[in-house]
Amino acid sequence: MNDPNTFRILALDGGGTRGIYTAQLLAKIEQAFQTPINTCFDLIVGTSTGSIIAGAAVSDIPMQDIVELFDTETPHIFKRRWYRIPLFLSKYPSEKLAQILAAHIPATPLGEVATPLMITSSEISKSEVHIFRSNYTDKPNKSDPSNKDVNLRDAILASCAAPTFFAPKSIGNFLLADGGLWANNPSTIAFTEALSAFGKEPQEIRMLSIGTGHSVNMYRNRRGWGFITGWGGAKLTSYVMSLQSQASANMAKIILRENYLRINPEIDFWELDTLTQLDNLKSLADRDFKKHGEGIETFLRRV
Repeated sequence: MNDPNTFRILALDGGGTRGIYTAQLLAKIEQAFQTPINTCFDLIVGTSTGSIIAGAAVSDIPMQDIVELFDTETPHIFKRRWYRIPLFLSKYPSEKLAQILAAHIPATPLGEVATPLMITSSEISKSEVHIFRSNYTDKPNKSDPSNKDVNLRDAILASCAAPTFFAPKSIGNFLLADGGLWANNPSTIAFTEALSAFGKEPQEIRMLSIGTGHSVNMYRNRRGWGFITGWGGAKLTSYVMSLQSQASANMAKIILRENYLRINPEIDFWELDTLTQLDNLKSLADRDFKKHGEGIETFLRRV
């Protein structure tokens, strides 16, 4: 017998080009279950590259189309400036990402998005967290009551603005950067939202959390630990985001126990802008769907 009180959440990590893993896994779910992803969940939450996938899902865009977006467009998004001076400019121009999002994601105001959606970002001028929400609650948005007028593309751009990779995104009076700085794995904030905004009890919540790969080869011991020589400059951003993802997953698992399903493959160190592993990441997603497919179907069923 179906339980109408079961509340299903999809939480999608950040991870740059590694988001193709998430898109491929969700495409396999759509193909196997013959239903759009947004019909399987009561709340979808995305960070950074996960916000692109979440935005596509609530816009009824097939996940296979998003796999193709990663395949064809990421080489253009992550094309370095030929004139870049590393100390003064971001690694990639935000304008190209904005153009590609405009070609694939509708400019729907968040207030008109039907599926409950959360997108994370960081307000860097005030050192505050910032969450974009679709129009699913009458409670005022503490970070910005006008978020309902922000269009989906702009919210995604803000969530994707990883430090040193892209410039921050200005929206209204806010200067916004990547949500992965505090919620690369948005599982815990999704759980909190289910309690506070939807009035759910912990035992009523089921969450599918999809990562973009846990690196088992991030750092090795060495003599010099300067910003460039040891910490690797931009690698430090990936490292901090990876730690947050792991911590969030651990907390969510303690709280939700068997009602938390985390799928996140072990990988070598692949940077946020890695272009050489796209096919490998799709293969990993195919492998993991074969491994977890029956469990996912059982997990999503309202019983």
